[in-house]
Amino acid sequence: MIRKGSWQPCYAFFLLLLVHTLILGDTFFKAFAKSYVIYLFLGGWRYQRLFALCVRRDLKGLRVLLLVLYDTYWNSFFKETFRDMFDRTVRKVGKDAIAFYFEDQVWTFGHLDAYSNKVANYLVKCGLKRGDKLFLLMHSSPSYVGIWLGAAKIGVATALLNYNLRKDSLAHSLGAVDASAIVVGSRLKDAFVEVGGEQKFDKDKVWYVDESASIPDSAYAMTSTCACEWNRALAQVSSAAPPPLSKAISPHEHLIYVYTSGTSGLPKAAIITIPRYILMVDGCRFPFSISRSDVLYSSLPLYHTMAGICGLGQVLLHGTPMVIRTKFSASQFWTDCIKYKCTVIQYIGETCRYLIAQPPKSTDTQHHVRLAFGNGLRRDTWIEFQKRFNIPQIMELYGATESSACIINPDNTVGAIGFLPQVIRNVYPIFLIKMDPVTEEPIRDPNTGLCMECEPYETGQLVGKIRKGSPIHRFDGYVNKEASMKRILRNVFDQGDVWFGSGDLMYCDELGYLYFSDRMGDTFRWHGENVSTAEVENVVSKILGKSLVTVYGVPLPKNEGKAGMAAVRLDMENLSVAEEKALVANIQRVTSDHLPTYARPIFIRFCKDISMTSTFKPCKYEMALRGFDPTKTEDHIYFLDPTSHSYRLVDKDLFCQINSGSLRL
Repeated sequence: MIRKGSWQPCYAFFLLLLVHTLILGDTFFKAFAKSYVIYLFLGGWRYQRLFALCVRRDLKGLRVLLLVLYDTYWNSFFKETFRDMFDRTVRKVGKDAIAFYFEDQVWTFGHLDAYSNKVANYLVKCGLKRGDKLFLLMHSSPSYVGIWLGAAKIGVATALLNYNLRKDSLAHSLGAVDASAIVVGSRLKDAFVEVGGEQKFDKDKVWYVDESASIPDSAYAMTSTCACEWNRALAQVSSAAPPPLSKAISPHEHLIYVYTSGTSGLPKAAIITIPRYILMVDGCRFPFSISRSDVLYSSLPLYHTMAGICGLGQVLLHGTPMVIRTKFSASQFWTDCIKYKCTVIQYIGETCRYLIAQPPKSTDTQHHVRLAFGNGLRRDTWIEFQKRFNIPQIMELYGATESSACIINPDNTVGAIGFLPQVIRNVYPIFLIKMDPVTEEPIRDPNTGLCMECEPYETGQLVGKIRKGSPIHRFDGYVNKEASMKRILRNVFDQGDVWFGSGDLMYCDELGYLYFSDRMGDTFRWHGENVSTAEVENVVSKILGKSLVTVYGVPLPKNEGKAGMAAVRLDMENLSVAEEKALVANIQRVTSDHLPTYARPIFIRFCKDISMTSTFKPCKYEMALRGFDPTKTEDHIYFLDPTSHSYRLVDKDLFCQINSGSLRL
């Protein structure tokens, strides 16, 4: 194992202590004093300083870890199903306690329990059973929660589809999980039918939901005038509890599937088990004592891990009421928080930037919000957001949906996404390892073949140890086992050990605080979503034939994440102006038709040459370094103007506008 600081001054301290007491015959206190002075002189003062600065934070992290372990091991020991856990919550808070605020509706736990019971009973009636899988394609609402909760009550795992997906992207996601049925929101029917969705399932296993008709009273109603079959069918089944499940078959029984691009390829369905669900929920709850007296506000989509697990789990497992909003609104955000008396809010970095861009209003500080938690908040945005809106605490957290390396920033350290324990380093085994920026492979010691840990302020990949017997260090991966294996690193610090590679580059300071640097592989983050470069490349290639296309992300000032750039290798000398304009128009047409808004390239780059690696793969690292300054290249670069919604050739003036952040993307 190659790790920094393998020799510690403390070894000298203990050796000197033995010499002074056993050989020189000093009293223990005298020997201790002499040894301690020498220890400090040899460099021990650095560790004493580190201990003093980090011990409180590390012990707080240890407390959170122990509480999470208690909940996960309790669940595993008693083999509780998700239904058992939700029923316990209902008993604790009472059926009249509020679960959700949604528009002008108020859903109590009684409403949610009854509605989910109807869903469970209807799915049983339709032949679904424990171990089956169900797709859910709907906008965020309490009925959305009730549907997957009802499925969970009978042991059916639900795949939560991104409602922004269209055409190829949606078709791919439908093929990623072997589900036998699907529930589709009525407003998304056209998108589903367009990809031939109705042909993928038996006719009686495709249900359309009128989301506007799914109101609290429908949880108990026995009749419905709604045109959608799902609503009418639910009205005819009982709201009594479905037949009980036997104890959990295993602690690794699938609960839901959340789509993630990981670090490479097209979106994959990550497996969420009950222990992993508990880990994500409790990891957000315990550091800042989120309780039933809080009101949580989330305008993020419920197919998203942040809202659908970290937020919603506070309701289902602990009884904290939640405000659900179908779509984020910067202008109504604080008005909603005041209206519902919210004390905790969720964010992704992009939403904070949108809120800051709003004109100052009196409602900016009239709220009662005490805590904001989420991920992707840049340092400059963090400071301005906290100061302007008077948020006492911000908790940044990090953890891929499928990751065994989840971290939090528990003490409001600006810009940090979490920390590496310094006082109790091996209690929670996560580290940064050195990476080759070109090949994106770990740098290994030539003598041992093992990976090397990064020094402070050195960028590396975050890795977390995989332990099969541990509910918090187990890696359940994806439905696609081959994709799961690509995330595993072996022989990292010891021969035969197994670690999860996060695919994210970051660095830590001398106190162990972690700061995000970049994403590896074939994804980048934009508008709070993971963009698969392979997916974009496949779409753009449809109209370019054999021309080489590579897609990567480029940073933009005053924007979270990276903007997509599609670089196309062309014979520029034989391409007329008219042909070039037609090609740009075709790329815009095909990407608009086949890609969700956040995945459409912000830049198109026509170039004579694309940098290649020694294995003849596009070198995206070098391409990204070229940026988009038209004065430093002969390439033709086009920018997707947010005002005209069309591509414009980047000139010096447009470049300056983009760099100044004056264009809202």
